[in-house]
Formats: sequence, structure tokens, C-alpha cells
Amino acid sequence: MTDEGDPHLKILGLLEQLVEEADLDWATVFDPVPLSMSTGLPASVVRAGLTRRPMPKTDFQQQVAERLAFLRETRLRPDGGQYSQGEIAARADVTPQWVGELLKGRKVPSLELAARIEDLFKVPRGFLTATPSQALARALEEKLAREQARQLSGLRELKEKYKLRSVAFRGAPEALAAMQDLLNLIVDDQQKT
Repeated sequence: MTDEGDPHLKILGLLEQLVEEADLDWATVFDPVPLSMSTGLPASVVRAGLTRRPMPKTDFQQQVAERLAFLRETRLRPDGGQYSQGEIAARADVTPQWVGELLKGRKVPSLELAARIEDLFKVPRGFLTATPSQALARALEEKLAREQARQLSGLRELKEKYKLRSVAFRGAPEALAAMQDLLNLIVDDQQKT
């Protein structure tokens, strides 16, 4: 497998590196359940992708049907009920029968139609149409961005706490916890003298 054929592998490598360097909890970062919820992929497929096992190749029509069914089960209306075929049809500007055929895997939406359905369920573009690897790559990118932001937030706190003007890292970023321990030692040593 190559990163070109499986887009999630590159992001997975970057996220693994961050988890290792920042000494984050692997089980929490790579929990397949939240990743399943954000991708529409079964947790078993997410686990396969996270362990670099081949991700299943699915029929496109079946994939769209499964993800739309997943959205109906997990993204509910504000009143807690499932969106009906009629409500989906009205939003997508098609007939309820067409939505029924879509759910049975007999129809394929255009990208514009898929976008309207994705808007209804408030999921990112491509949720219905992305390959499993593309869907996992998007979810991992979001997780990587959140973890990087959290690390930067910790760095800002260090700067404020120790009244540093700037902190520069050369090469790969060091673990924030290690930097904080070092600064604590320096401050403690300064306060003793």
C-alpha cells in the first residue's frame, strides 16, 4: 500500500508522530468509535485503516446507500426523530421514491444532489461519496488539527506563565510536557538562589 492509493496513511503517520512526541494517549486519539461517527464507516473498517490493513472496496451505490442510512440513524432532526424520505427528498429537490431507490442502492446522486443531502445532515462535502480511505483521511486531518491546536495552546500558556517573549523549536517539535518540566526546573532553581 502506498500513501497515494490510501490517502489516510500520510495523515495517520503525522498523527502518530504527534501522539508519540506529545506523549498523548493512543487509545483516546485513535478510538475507532468517534472516527466511525465522523466518517460513516463501520468501526471495523476504521480499525483496519488505523492498523494499515487493506480497507474494503465497496460498490459505490452500496456505499452511498449505507452512509445515507447511517446519517438517518445518527443525525436526527431537532425533535429527535429520523428524517423521513420525504424530508430528504424536499431538501434535495427530488421525489421520495428517488430517495427510496438511493437507500436501496439502486441510484447514485450527482455531486450537487449529494451536497444538498450532506447539508441537510450537516456533514462535510464528500461524506456520501468519499472512498473509505478518503473519509478516514478527512477525519484524521480534523483530529490532527485539533491536537496541534491543543499543543499550541499549551505553548501559549507556557509563554504567559513564564513571561517568555518567544519560544522557537528547530526540527521536529519536542514534547510540550518535556519543555514544561525543563522550564519548571529552571524556575525552581532560580527561586532557590
